[in-house]
Amino acid sequence: VRLVRHTAPGGQMRVLMTNVEHDIARALDFAALYHQRWRIEEAFKRLKHRMRLESVAGLSQHALLIDVAAKVLADNLTSLLCAAAASQADLAATSGRCNRSYAANLTARLLAPVLLAVGDVAGAIRNALDLLGRTAQTYIPGRSRPRPKYTVKPHPSTVYKG
Repeated sequence: VRLVRHTAPGGQMRVLMTNVEHDIARALDFAALYHQRWRIEEAFKRLKHRMRLESVAGLSQHALLIDVAAKVLADNLTSLLCAAAASQADLAATSGRCNRSYAANLTARLLAPVLLAVGDVAGAIRNALDLLGRTAQTYIPGRSRPRPKYTVKPHPSTVYKG
């Protein structure tokens, strides 16, 4: 195990742990890899918190596999909706970003009527894209929102699982 010390642009000291040898990757290369991995960490956070991955529908292995696959599919559909809304509303020109939390809730409400072809499906999708474009968040580089310390993480109950 190798420890790599890296000073962040804000002056914070980060210590990263790896099993990659020094002759394969220098410390600066490793720090760049850390930042590239951030998108993967954000995807795990979305699945865990916004898609409530820790709250599965059943206790069997089969129920878990189906639930995880459905939540990953829903997250991918949400990403596609956000990309389409960003393109339609030209969010890149305004430094706007899709509100992923709002988009996840919108996808959950939109999914059943679209899959069952209930009502005006194309109109519902157009309305969803328009709504996501209007509720975009402005991206401000360098803004930081640290989490409050000493908060209790709520865990979903397993009372109704069988």
